[in-house]
Amino acid sequence: PRSRAATMGGDFRGGKRHRREDGSHMRVFKPTVGGTGPMAGSRELEEMREAIIHCDGSPEMMKHLSGLLAQDLPALNEPACRFVLECVQNLPVKTPVYATLVAMLNHGCGEFVEEVVRATCELLETLLASASLDDRIRARLLLRFVAVWPIVGIVSESAAVDILDAVVCAALDAAEKGEPGWQPRADYLAYIALAALPWAGGTLQKAKEFDRMMDSIEDYLRKRRQGPDPAAMLFAPPAGSAADTVDDWLEECWGRVNEVRKAGAQDEASWTVKSIPPVTDIVTGDEFEYAGHKHTPPPLKVVEMTFSGAAEALAAYPVRPRLRILPQEQTEGLWDAGDWGPLERFVAEEYIADTLWAFEPGFRRDTTIPAADQMGTLPLPADHPERCQFLVAETLFGEMLALPRPAHEAVFYHIVIQDLCKAIPSFPKMMAKVVGQMFRQIGRMEFEARERLADWMAHHLSCFDLAWPWQSWVHVADQASNHPQRTFCSSVVRRLCRLSYYDRVKESLPDELHCLMPNTPALNPDYILETLNGSSGALRDLQAFMKEKKPAPEVMEWLKTSGKLDALGRAGAAKVLTVAALQHGQKCITHHNVLLKRYEGALTELTQETSELEGCADVMVAAAAGIWAGTHPHMAVTAVSRLLELGLAKPADVARWLESSISDETAAGTDDDGASRGVAWGTADAWDIACLAVETVAADRENREWKASAARRKVEAAEAQAARATADADRAASQGRHVDAGRAKEAAGRIEGKIARLRAELDDASLPVEHAGAQLADAAGALCLALVKSLAPKLADAAADAAGPTPAEVGADAAPERRDARALAMCVAALRRFRSYVGAEYEGKVREALGGATAEVATALGEAMSGRVGFSGAAMIE
Repeated sequence: PRSRAATMGGDFRGGKRHRREDGSHMRVFKPTVGGTGPMAGSRELEEMREAIIHCDGSPEMMKHLSGLLAQDLPALNEPACRFVLECVQNLPVKTPVYATLVAMLNHGCGEFVEEVVRATCELLETLLASASLDDRIRARLLLRFVAVWPIVGIVSESAAVDILDAVVCAALDAAEKGEPGWQPRADYLAYIALAALPWAGGTLQKAKEFDRMMDSIEDYLRKRRQGPDPAAMLFAPPAGSAADTVDDWLEECWGRVNEVRKAGAQDEASWTVKSIPPVTDIVTGDEFEYAGHKHTPPPLKVVEMTFSGAAEALAAYPVRPRLRILPQEQTEGLWDAGDWGPLERFVAEEYIADTLWAFEPGFRRDTTIPAADQMGTLPLPADHPERCQFLVAETLFGEMLALPRPAHEAVFYHIVIQDLCKAIPSFPKMMAKVVGQMFRQIGRMEFEARERLADWMAHHLSCFDLAWPWQSWVHVADQASNHPQRTFCSSVVRRLCRLSYYDRVKESLPDELHCLMPNTPALNPDYILETLNGSSGALRDLQAFMKEKKPAPEVMEWLKTSGKLDALGRAGAAKVLTVAALQHGQKCITHHNVLLKRYEGALTELTQETSELEGCADVMVAAAAGIWAGTHPHMAVTAVSRLLELGLAKPADVARWLESSISDETAAGTDDDGASRGVAWGTADAWDIACLAVETVAADRENREWKASAARRKVEAAEAQAARATADADRAASQGRHVDAGRAKEAAGRIEGKIARLRAELDDASLPVEHAGAQLADAAGALCLALVKSLAPKLADAAADAAGPTPAEVGADAAPERRDARALAMCVAALRRFRSYVGAEYEGKVREALGGATAEVATALGEAMSGRVGFSGAAMIE
């Protein structure tokens, strides 16, 4: 209903367009011709689907829609059931509405309701057997739908609790068996059962099996390990927290539900959540009759899932994103009588996450409705609009900063926040307060979350004329260059220089903050001078060859005949040639490409691996990064990306470069501000290059998987077409229409030939997917292993400090961040980010490489790779 838009600061869209986009207007399909008989045409079915989608829950529409549906049931049970389940999964805010609609058909169309119950349980079983993001969310939404059934009389309370209990028992069984990587999925199963209770807890509590189910959840919580993934915490524990403090998302969820359960034992109204409209408010009186019988759902079977290790399990079932940075009274109140209860915030977070998923733009659901428009009409309580906006802002940032990676592309969250700022006049102020609070606590914020927040802020400012209240942050000018707050501000400014003109960014900053501006974009003179001095004059000669556009064979011949190749060696010659090519092509990325392609043959001959010589393509990576290091906001990363794109370097070469640069710190500069002659681990360029090397291969695998999936869909469509043709032939033959039967058989034969060709294409498309998966595991595993081997001996002090209590000062008065602490944080982020790619083999190699490290280092890096559920540093050291 339109009145709900007030919860986010008022209805910012007007009239008819608003109602059409949020589905609150009435859209009904026409009754069948003459008022009787089943609808058969695709147009009529589409009208039925549209009517169910746009059902707004008003008594008039519910009565009218249920009456029209009843005319065409049970003849159209299957499509109607499919449409209802589609709406339940893609319009999660209206779960009670669709449960009520089904219940209103129970009296006259019991077979349809029976079909809905059966199909829901079967689909739920299928979805619970999958680990994909979409299927995990759909399973949670279907379980919520099941929980609402007893309220509207579709099934008994005991039957619904039995389904929830089957999910909880699957989690308990996994805990008792203790297979590798069992806990992340078991936590997910317990979570989706708990997450359904706010919608129906008051009704389900009447069943005698309810307490048994809650006892099972409590038993599971005792068996699991708390804080299963410490590396996924956005913030270190607050100052003064105990050394063993963990941030456990499932314990918080249980605490909220259990608090209401205790109160609900005395007063069922304690389960009331203002964001969930009661069914009695949707349809009341004679319009809703519980006259139909209650159905018995089939037993739910939750299949077991096995994982190669904890890293794979954590990647498939990450922890639930949460951000708690604002005081509780600003986002949900203190749970006082008459105010919001413990479940209000939980339900709001579910609504926000579900809306982001359901309305994410992309080819998966072909959605055309902006997610921000839907966010503005969520049915959040209207009694505290400021609190709602704080809660939405904090939840959006929590989803965007989720570790190891958000559910959707980061830019999607950027756009949602931007749209909300444009649409709701008061929202920017609330959003800025959340950002300000994170800035004040930046000293205990995780490294990758800081970088992602800086990415968002730069993009956001570039879309709002670079406007930001920088005056409140001018104190960072007096801080050390490696202070957490100043480092964050420098990172934001550096990213702004990628998105806008250098001079314009400088003009947008107060004079006091001009010190944050990076150097004027140019080549790194220190690195070029160092290369020149060590090239025996070859660099100047090669620079002259570049101007003359000499081809690669001539350059290679000159290196051999002049004696430069013997003097410099293969690696030295490759470095000098790379520097000369990039220096000559410094004008733009296109020039980089042209020069690298021109001398691709020479560079390949100098760096390729042979039976007698090792490959040395890592020197090209070092040269491409070093020639731009510290003097350009992004060209170091771009230059390396060109090498990878052209195939001159591989991810393994990036790993070798990282390992060598970490081992030889003098080669990458020694000052705390960053690299003076190259890229050092701990700098933003090194992080971006490491991510680029792996994510490039991951994108290639995803592209190949998409092609294979498209080929598979073509085969399935052709098989369905062949089945229909065969059925038509059999039906025509049985009716004596032999000519029609012959034609149908011929069509079926042609389709079979098409199927054979499509299956061959599918086989061809599937092979590269397997190869790409192996390449990705090698790329991610080699990089993680290189980081662990080279950094573990150097990070003992930083790991020991990180394992201790959080410093009392984490804001403006925080201590400057040491280089080894930043190197540790970056290594933890890399292991956590790539653990979903490495596979069990490399996960084991990383654990083995940590065998000689201190307990603190082994714990920090081991938990980043395998989580607390799959790694115990102390036990490993023993």
